[in-house]
Amino acid sequence: QAITAWELYPNGTEGYRTAEVTLGGVDTDALSSKTMQAKGVPGLYFIGEVVDVTGWLGGYNFQWAWSSGWAAGVAIRQP
Repeated sequence: QAITAWELYPNGTEGYRTAEVTLGGVDTDALSSKTMQAKGVPGLYFIGEVVDVTGWLGGYNFQWAWSSGWAAGVAIRQP
């Protein structure tokens, strides 16, 4: 409940002119590289920019978001 009831209110941005990617996030060592599941918490998955992965500009971060989401989705559907 601490995660699902957590409210976050951003206080602003510098807009798209300066937007790129986020830095930091969930340590990749804490996740399965095949499923994106947290090693210490079965059923908890992290994908995209919430994970500490930063690619070069040019679509690499979009690809990471799509690919990590796909991997987690496939894993979640497994019985």
